[in-house]
Amino acid sequence: MMAAHAETGLLLGIVNTGQRLVAVGGNGDIVTSPDGEHWTQVQTPVDVTLTGVAFADERHGWAVGHDALILHTADGGQSWSVQSFQPDLNAPLFSVLALDPQRALAVGAFGTLKTTEDGGGHWSDIDAPVVTKDKLHLNAITRLANGDIFIAGEHGLAAVSADGRDWHRLSPSYEGSFFGALPWGSRGAIAFGLRGNIYVSDDVRADHWQKVDARTTSSFFGGLVLPQGEVALMGGDGEIVIVDGKGSARVVRDSSSGQGQATTYAAGIDYRNALIVVGEAGVARVTLK
Repeated sequence: MMAAHAETGLLLGIVNTGQRLVAVGGNGDIVTSPDGEHWTQVQTPVDVTLTGVAFADERHGWAVGHDALILHTADGGQSWSVQSFQPDLNAPLFSVLALDPQRALAVGAFGTLKTTEDGGGHWSDIDAPVVTKDKLHLNAITRLANGDIFIAGEHGLAAVSADGRDWHRLSPSYEGSFFGALPWGSRGAIAFGLRGNIYVSDDVRADHWQKVDARTTSSFFGGLVLPQGEVALMGGDGEIVIVDGKGSARVVRDSSSGQGQATTYAAGIDYRNALIVVGEAGVARVTLK
C-alpha cells in the first residue's frame, strides 16, 4: 500500500546499508533515503506491520514482521520478496540478525526462533529448549563484539550462543521484559526494556550483571552503539538516554522537537553527526546535546 508520505507514519526499524538508509514499519511500508532527509517509499508485496530490518552487506538484507513474515532484498532495499509468511502461527517476528548474505536468524513471539543458511531459500525453526520451551517472547537478537549471538526477551530472558543453535540461558536477576539488546565492550551485552530497566554485563558468559540507573521510567525499545563506544537508548516519551562505558546514564532531550509533543522512538542509527530515529511519527533527526 503506497502512501503519500510513508516516512511520517509508523516506522519500527532502520538500518544504514552503506549505500542508503532503509526504514520499515506499519502497513508493510519500506522507505529508503540517500541522505537521511529525502525519503522514497518502495513497493512491497505485503501490507502487514514490519518490525525489524538488518543487512549483511550493501545489497543483501531481511525485514521481519507480523504473521511470521520475512522479506528479502538482494539489491540494497529497492525490491523485496517474501521468504516466509505464516499467519496461522499468530506469532509476529520482532528482530532479525544478518550474519552474512547466506545466514540469518529471526526471533519473535512465543519462543519463535528461525534460521536460514541458504540466503533465505529455506527457513527452519531452531530446536533450542532453553530459550523456546517457555514460549516467552524473544524480542531482540544481536551479535556481540566477540562474535557471540545474544537474545533478550520477556521475563528477563537472556541467552548466548556461539553458533545460533546451541544456547546457554543467562540470569540477569530481572523479571520484566527486555525489548532490545546491543554489544557492550569486547565480550559483554547491554539489555534494556520496560520502565527504564537497563542491565549490562562486561562478559555475558560470566553471567555477572549490573543494573544501570536510567534516570527515567520510560521504556526503551531501541538503541545503538555510538562511535565513541557509548550506547544511546530510545523509547517512550521522546527521551534518549546515553550510557557511558562506566555504566552511568544521562537523559538527552530531542533538540529537534519543535512542536513540543513527545513521541515514542523504536530504533535509531548514528548518521552524519546526529541520530536518525524512527517511531510512531516516522523519521526524525535528533541532535545530541
